[in-house]
Amino acid sequence: MSLRVKHCIAVLTVLTLALPVWARTYKETINPEKDTMIGSTQLKAGTYDLSADSAKKELQILVNGKVMATVQGDWVKLPAKPQFSTVVSDGNKITQVQFSGSDQAFQVQ
Repeated sequence: MSLRVKHCIAVLTVLTLALPVWARTYKETINPEKDTMIGSTQLKAGTYDLSADSAKKELQILVNGKVMATVQGDWVKLPAKPQFSTVVSDGNKITQVQFSGSDQAFQVQ
């Protein structure tokens, strides 16, 4: 194997290992006042923590630090970074979670 091929393999290995470092975890707390759906999960009125990793297409819903559900979705680019985190709903169904300071939002499938 030539030196050039070994160098390319080494660079690719370093980039692959560094990829998770670029991922960012977004967290937000929501307090629905009435029963609300997110994906196929029903949330009763209460307090929930949302956690999403920008490298994954899923959003975790936590209660008291424990994962109660995982919702599938996609990351979509926003035209501008929102100043505050926002939950976008259609009636009683959450369709998107926008995180403060990020130009990406989690779009629920």
